[in-house]
Amino acid sequence: MSHLSNKDLEQFRQRLLAYLAEVKQEIHDRLVNEGTDESISLAGKVHDAQAESMSVAMSQINRGMLKMYLHDLKDLEMALERIDSGEYGICIDCDEPIARARLDAYPMAKRCIKCQSLREQD
Repeated sequence: MSHLSNKDLEQFRQRLLAYLAEVKQEIHDRLVNEGTDESISLAGKVHDAQAESMSVAMSQINRGMLKMYLHDLKDLEMALERIDSGEYGICIDCDEPIARARLDAYPMAKRCIKCQSLREQD
């Protein structure tokens, strides 16, 4: 059972839903702008090597950003599921409460700071 009040949980739910809407819009916009393979398309339209290199680099950056947004989307959906199941705010590794300050800073947190630090060391 979460150590957070129902009011706290509803506030986190609203924050997560707002961010979820932003992430979905960003993913949509990037997919629309990217096309099927922007780097090939841009490379075919430019003739100087420097411009072609820049277009390939920008395409790689866009794909990296899209990957980050897709990761955030998954984390957001999982956080909302944890709210629904009553597990939000509880570390998935040690079952201890996640500090409120951590949740305020990163509402998608699924681990307490200690477990997250251990995971990042591996």
